Amino acid sequence: MNRSNQTKEMVADGISDAECVRRVQRGETDAFETLVRRHEKTIFNLVYRMLGDAEEAAEVSQEVFLSAFRAAGQFRGDANFSTWLYRIAINHASTRRKTLNSRQRKVVPIESADSLHDPQPGPLEILEKQEIREKVQFALNQLEPDDAAVILLRDMQDVSYNEVAHVLEIPVGTVKSRLHRARQALKSRLKSYFSAERKAV
Repeated sequence: MNRSNQTKEMVADGISDAECVRRVQRGETDAFETLVRRHEKTIFNLVYRMLGDAEEAAEVSQEVFLSAFRAAGQFRGDANFSTWLYRIAINHASTRRKTLNSRQRKVVPIESADSLHDPQPGPLEILEKQEIREKVQFALNQLEPDDAAVILLRDMQDVSYNEVAHVLEIPVGTVKSRLHRARQALKSRLKSYFSAERKAV
């Protein structure tokens, strides 16, 4: 069986992430392709939102999976594979973010990361939604990496409080307090924009 067919079979058979990792640890590298296929979009979206730059996000996402592959032997299954992968992604994105000057970041609408489009929206609606997404992405770029990470994981990736705690290696209580702080910071950065919008109506 060739590599492509074997990977497709793993997906079709519903083999768990944990089993895929065990196979990788036994030297079956094809199993890692299954993990990449399952998680590449989610990881790209997370990294993209941390950086606000699609090209940087694509490069960092590749680094995330390369690091995960190299460290596969260290995965013990204490947490979900996705949690472990999120942690690697946050670490890589936070490191890259520190090297990027906020003025050099390309503010691309968040929608571009998800490729989500309403059925046949009107031109004005498209422009309005794009502008809002750009403002939100710009505001996220201005947050501290820790604040950006917690709000992205909880509010945009819909990761549970317990899983966020595992990803960031902090207590659940700290997740909640940091999330509150991050939401307030984001709200503060968007306040002037939405106030101006209301006045213009």
